[in-house]
Amino acid sequence: MRPTATLLSVALACWFAAIAAAGAAAMAAFTSLPRMGISMHSVDAFFAGDTAEMGRWAAGRMLAPVFTASDWVQFTMAAATVTCTVRLVRCGGFRGVRAFRAAFVACVAIAAALLAWRAWTAPAMNAELFSYWKAVEDGDREAAATARAAFDGMHRAADTAFRVTLFLVLGAIAALPAALLPGRDAAPARAA
Repeated sequence: MRPTATLLSVALACWFAAIAAAGAAAMAAFTSLPRMGISMHSVDAFFAGDTAEMGRWAAGRMLAPVFTASDWVQFTMAAATVTCTVRLVRCGGFRGVRAFRAAFVACVAIAAALLAWRAWTAPAMNAELFSYWKAVEDGDREAAATARAAFDGMHRAADTAFRVTLFLVLGAIAALPAALLPGRDAAPARAA
């Protein structure tokens, strides 16, 4: 069980790091670029001197690959986490305090479900984002406003899921040692 528990710990740490890194990059870019007064010749006419809004547009364009990479790492680490969790549950590897075992499994299950929901809804949200970018580049204010409004609505829900997932993965990391280490109500581990 030790290799599975070790892999589970690494997968959880990488999952958390992928979320935290993307979140930190977003906070830095969306805070600093709008304040910097940047100007981009290709979209200057559209933003008509609104450098703060141009900075938000540039931050979104710049961070899109970071968010994509973060999502792929999250999908991979979530799959590894769920696989290891199922293996440990089936083989009796969780021998710690029952409350921590339950908390760990609940955190992993809900975090994986939220990630799956984000993966399911991301294509529609990204389509609206790409439509917004194209409308900005084409100078089509009406299409840009429509696409931005649709994207913003979906993004609020996705951002909430992203933040909740971060705390659930952190909760799973915190509960893991007490869920693994034998407690008073521990049952013996079964062979795999």
